[in-house]
Amino acid sequence: MDREAKRALAFGTHPDDIEIGCGGTVALLAQRGFDITHVILTSGEAGSDRIPPGETGPLREREAREAAKVLGAAGVEFLRYPDGLTGFTREMKIDIIRIMRRLRPHILFVHERNESSLGHRVTSQLVLESVQAGAGPWFQEAGGRPWSPEVILGYEVWHPLGRYELAVDISATLETKLRALACHRSQTAAVRYDEALRGLARWRGVMSLSGGDAEVFEVIKASQHSFRCFAQQE
Repeated sequence: MDREAKRALAFGTHPDDIEIGCGGTVALLAQRGFDITHVILTSGEAGSDRIPPGETGPLREREAREAAKVLGAAGVEFLRYPDGLTGFTREMKIDIIRIMRRLRPHILFVHERNESSLGHRVTSQLVLESVQAGAGPWFQEAGGRPWSPEVILGYEVWHPLGRYELAVDISATLETKLRALACHRSQTAAVRYDEALRGLARWRGVMSLSGGDAEVFEVIKASQHSFRCFAQQE
């Protein structure tokens, strides 16, 4: 990757997905000078059985902004699609293409393609189709110049990846990831996601022989020398 290539973009269906699936890696890239933006498709308004949806969405957006700051992300954008995605439209694809062409990321994170959650799979398909479409002269109504990320990585949330091509050592940023996760108080008050993610990171580190705690990814797109930015630095 070009030494000047310092932009990354992370997509999540819900406000806490990025922290769960790739928070340690996002924090690592932020420490190494990357300008990172989170894009969240829904506000997670269906994510509480205690708080009305009209209050849950704004609350979860505030939590997501707080969490992004902890990870070192430059900002968060909310598309506010209805929670419970079952498909997408041409207009939604134009939204994603517009974001891609405006932010021009070199690294892109999105849900892995075979996630057990339908909403997560829809997000993955929407983003990946939009990346392909936005790389050419099509969809001129989205504006901007064609762009395609150099690296696209799929992260795990609802079930562990059965097969992965990249393990990133997040030993130095695991605690940052967990602090960011703790910002999602509406979700973590009743469920110990922190314990689960600490255990998963340790297991991934052991099984991938990374030497510490790790996050793993489906490599959807890559090029020669793509992963130097993820290597351990002394």
